Amino acid sequence: MAINSVRSTLPPEAVFEHLLTPWEYPKWLLGASKMRDVDDHWPSVGSRFHHTVGFGPLKVDDTSEILECDPPRRLVLKVKATPIVQGIVTFTLVPTPQGGTVLTLQEEPAVRAGGLLRPALDPPTHVRNERSLKQLADLMKPGDGDTAS
Repeated sequence: MAINSVRSTLPPEAVFEHLLTPWEYPKWLLGASKMRDVDDHWPSVGSRFHHTVGFGPLKVDDTSEILECDPPRRLVLKVKATPIVQGIVTFTLVPTPQGGTVLTLQEEPAVRAGGLLRPALDPPTHVRNERSLKQLADLMKPGDGDTAS
């Protein structure tokens, strides 16, 4: 399981709004190349956004479905690129005493085959998610000193 965190000076409600704006995901989620569609009932549980992931000629159409939405504390998505490449992504938001937020992203395989590959997949997933959270922090507050860990 890959776990990463980032600090933001924004309150949890504002950070959560960024997570609920799927059209912005290609701006911060490393590997998301374009958005294709968002279900009309977004952000209800069961609604999905549809995007393309990959680099160069290696791209695949992906969907992300809301499994749980508890604003502004928790968002759980099921991401699916292929029948084997699936994951559960959990965003947890914790307010800081200064009025900001610690945003944690936890990603784990959603299918058994992914669990078998976890030792090989966790390190690059951790690096990708660290960079993605840093880009999200920069998008939320340009020039802010937020850092990912």
